[in-house]
Amino acid sequence: MVHPLAPDDPESLGGYRLAGRLGEGGQGVVYLAHPAGGGDPVAVKLLSAGDRETRARLARELDALEGIASFCTARVLDASVDGPRPYVVSEYVDGPSLAERVRERGPLRGGELERLIVGTATALAAIHAAGIVHRDFKPGNVLLGPDGPRVVDFGIARAEGSATLTSGIIGTPAYLAPEQINGTPASAASDVFAWAASMVYAGTGVSPFGADTVPAVLHRVLHAEPDLSALPGRLRELLAACLSKDPGRRPTAQQLMVALVAPGPSHSPVPPVAQPSASPGAPVGASPRPQADTVPGRSRPRGLVMGAVGVAAVLATSAVVAFVLLNRPPDRLTDTGRSPSAAPPATTSPADPATPGSGSGTSAPSRPAAGLKIPAAFAGDWSGHTTSTNPLDGDGADNEVRMKKGESTAAWREDNNGGKCKGTITLTQVEDTRLTFSLGANEGGCIAGTIWLDLRSDGTLGYTWRDEPGLGLVTQTGSLSKN
Repeated sequence: MVHPLAPDDPESLGGYRLAGRLGEGGQGVVYLAHPAGGGDPVAVKLLSAGDRETRARLARELDALEGIASFCTARVLDASVDGPRPYVVSEYVDGPSLAERVRERGPLRGGELERLIVGTATALAAIHAAGIVHRDFKPGNVLLGPDGPRVVDFGIARAEGSATLTSGIIGTPAYLAPEQINGTPASAASDVFAWAASMVYAGTGVSPFGADTVPAVLHRVLHAEPDLSALPGRLRELLAACLSKDPGRRPTAQQLMVALVAPGPSHSPVPPVAQPSASPGAPVGASPRPQADTVPGRSRPRGLVMGAVGVAAVLATSAVVAFVLLNRPPDRLTDTGRSPSAAPPATTSPADPATPGSGSGTSAPSRPAAGLKIPAAFAGDWSGHTTSTNPLDGDGADNEVRMKKGESTAAWREDNNGGKCKGTITLTQVEDTRLTFSLGANEGGCIAGTIWLDLRSDGTLGYTWRDEPGLGLVTQTGSLSKN
């Protein structure tokens, strides 16, 4: 719904003439506007004035937003970060928000609900793959356009850590994840929690944690299990996993997308999800604790069974999205977002040395296998350039590995397109000319996986990384030389 401009609203911003107010929130006011030279209407969000760091983050995230598929979000068309008040111009979606739709007509049912769930999960997966944490996913930020749902209003202008209670509540309390209430900055896992809470609202007409007083709502988010009995059984388990109090037990958005479009009552589409690392808000990778893929006591979520036409349409869309998402590892998620990860690799060697990981699908504990030590021939500081099968990663990466004789772990570092990751890799197998390591949680949020180091006759190391265990769709290879 478009409301008249307020007396203190500007008449124009840049080359856009403002025609009315579409809404107002904690980040600023959203206007309906028309380009000065004519054309389709747009939405212009005038953001609250920010400091230099806020504006720098806005500029970085706007660059990342260009990589998000426009079919599931409102495409960003223009932006200004240098004026007195920054503003962002995006595609105008002619339709109500999910919150408005539920208030006016009640909860969504049947295929309408299923299409919303699949469409928004796909959107969230695309957002995370582009390196963005939404930070304010809620029913008011889902627009129901004529061509399907669009996720809008990214938390792009917030300062580091501002989505926590240490600086005041940002957004609707009922859609904050427990870790945000406890002071941890919002992450991709927090987005998944907020998505699930929004989908419960869509299917029941009420927030899963109530909407009375703020203290009561926050207490329920922290300690109460929501009532999901009104939802179809095939959705209850999946949404319950997403609403886990422990962010490490929630599936990633990418796993959600796969789970929702994988039909069949016996299929288990959500692979194990790693526990969170010891550092609050850090990306989730391998953990020394046992892994679980759902809330204890619940079986794995099953695929959402849809009509034949709906499945065909969703799978056609998801096939395109999956190619981009799965061939573009979400290496870095803004604001300590979590990357899709898996348990450390098996201690059995790859079936084919030329294709690391082939034939191995089981997981091993993240601690080093007993007795495994780095041989003297591999000891030293190694560095070199690697390239990826990811078609969107044309520049490759610079990698470093530092190994000490007799140790069971090594220092690892990667510099990829300006992003830097570093961490510890754990030895899982020793062969005459090959070492196999597990890469888990790391500073910078690079995706977890398996690394193989092959000692060559010319004195170099062959370096291979692959996203295994997991989907195993991306391989990174290169040569490291001793420094």
